[in-house]
Amino acid sequence: MKRNVRKSFETGILVFGLLLAAGIPALARNLGTVTLLHDAVLHGKSLRAGNYNVEWQTHSPEATVQFSQSFKVALFTEGRVERRPRKYAQNSVVYDTAPDGSLSIIEIRFANSDKVLVFD
Repeated sequence: MKRNVRKSFETGILVFGLLLAAGIPALARNLGTVTLLHDAVLHGKSLRAGNYNVEWQTHSPEATVQFSQSFKVALFTEGRVERRPRKYAQNSVVYDTAPDGSLSIIEIRFANSDKVLVFD
């Protein structure tokens, strides 16, 4: 009986360690929120004006970026992370205006961070 309890305990410790180790890559994800004041285009896909959760995983310096609203993925794209010489005071979106008047997202800046998501 003692042997079964000990074996169960050891198995539980092993499972806990594996679950903890599996959760560590999730900590490498970065999260932020942005408000698009205008409809915009990002890599040929449209994003309607509104609030978005932005989550990215870096591949130094490239990043896989996900925009979501109400737990639904609105856009999945690629970008890169750049460091700037200063931290920004608030979240902001930098747009470029196309000749037809449409807006393209070229950069997202996050409050209290010197990291910027850049989109070509």
